[in-house]
Amino acid sequence: MAVESIPVKNVLIQENILEAAVAGLAEAIERYYINPNAPLVEIGSYRRVDFGNTIELSWKIRYPYESLFIPLSIVLSISQERVRLSFPDLDKSNSGQMRASSKVIDDVQSIVWQYLQNTKLSSLYFVIGGKEEEHSEAPGERNSVLRNILKRLFSGNTANIFLTFLFFSFVLFFIIGIYTVFVLIVFQAVYLVFSDRIALNLGNVHPTAERPLVTIVSVRSNRETLRALSSYGKKILPEIRAEISKSIEIPTTSTERIYVKTTVLQILSNHGVKAGLNDVDIKTRNVYGIVQRVAAKFHRDPPRIVIANSLVSNAAATGISTRHSSIMITAGSLEDLNEEELESVIGHELGHIKGHDPIILFAITSFELFGRFYIWFPLFLFQPILYFVVAFGVIFAVGKVLETRADTESALVLGNPQWMASALTKIGLRQLYHEKYSPVAKVLDWFQFDPHPPIYFRVKRMSEFKPSESLARHAFLLSLRDCIKGFFSAF
Repeated sequence: MAVESIPVKNVLIQENILEAAVAGLAEAIERYYINPNAPLVEIGSYRRVDFGNTIELSWKIRYPYESLFIPLSIVLSISQERVRLSFPDLDKSNSGQMRASSKVIDDVQSIVWQYLQNTKLSSLYFVIGGKEEEHSEAPGERNSVLRNILKRLFSGNTANIFLTFLFFSFVLFFIIGIYTVFVLIVFQAVYLVFSDRIALNLGNVHPTAERPLVTIVSVRSNRETLRALSSYGKKILPEIRAEISKSIEIPTTSTERIYVKTTVLQILSNHGVKAGLNDVDIKTRNVYGIVQRVAAKFHRDPPRIVIANSLVSNAAATGISTRHSSIMITAGSLEDLNEEELESVIGHELGHIKGHDPIILFAITSFELFGRFYIWFPLFLFQPILYFVVAFGVIFAVGKVLETRADTESALVLGNPQWMASALTKIGLRQLYHEKYSPVAKVLDWFQFDPHPPIYFRVKRMSEFKPSESLARHAFLLSLRDCIKGFFSAF
């Protein structure tokens, strides 16, 4: 993923893609970029050259800029190691070429991202941990309704949990009346105390000091195979998981990696799932080591860790204290983020723990419940819908400040805000593209019922952030100020 903030002659778009995806990605560029932009592509300039495991696409566009058509040569190289854009004749003093290259980078990056996301959706992921009774997780395992709901709630933000309690309070009010406030505050308190243990049940793999490594095995499949799995998944997937648990351990050498690939393919083949060796990708990460390293910089013990078999790149933390906290990291994050980016995301989550954000959200939502029934009850009865919008809006606004403060803590403690910007870019590339070319989206995203600020605001803020010790004492006020400034600058 490109992390450059301005166009340059050579831009890295993506690293480490499956060999089988090289040709498909080239076809996606032809179908979704070259063909739709044919009027801008100079006639006869498009070339495709295949050599070895690399495909090179080249073309020349005439970009409309201030009533002129600016020529720009483009070369896109696609290989298993990297996807790279080049602009051989780019003149940085030419504002038209700079504008054109920036648009090409964004368009190609968006297509690459969308293609890889679609590839993920048609792939199978297996998470393998250390030696223990339950040390792996197959896709769709324990696919209960409750577990899916918890995974969705935890993968977003702790605020989502408390806002869910508030939503149910509107329903309970018509059943038990004003006793709702006591019932829900008790339930919220119980959840808060046990939230770290609840989060740990979202996956089977729990990296520890004794079992620090986690391997993600991804198998590129097709939609027909996935449809077959969806029909027989309840029977097949537990069997696949059981066989993987018995047959596979963390690979540490190239020979062991080949063995894992062939073993996974054999197990899948036994259950009617066909794939080739080039369709299998293996990544092993020292997850506990990364979390421990980041926690040491926060001067805290590492929280307990759980790996969720989710394709989304994300992480979430919860708990009432350092000793009673846990962090969930998705398989998508372990696959997509490099070491520094993953550290910054973990630093963000430890920022939530350090700031006691779950306790803050518990206090705010409990105050809203108490106030609704004992202070401004007439307002609630007179305009329940308006009250609902305002109450949730205020809590989401607090959530946005806490998220910004967590970004700030990560940048201040780790000292590398550019890696947070890079991680956020990977996580929110699609929304970034939408916000960049839709000014309305920049405004509307501030009003969404989402505890996260707009992604463009977070990326820009981290890209320009200058860590210093003097800011550490004022992280919350700094984040509040920046949220207010970011909100008004969107108009």
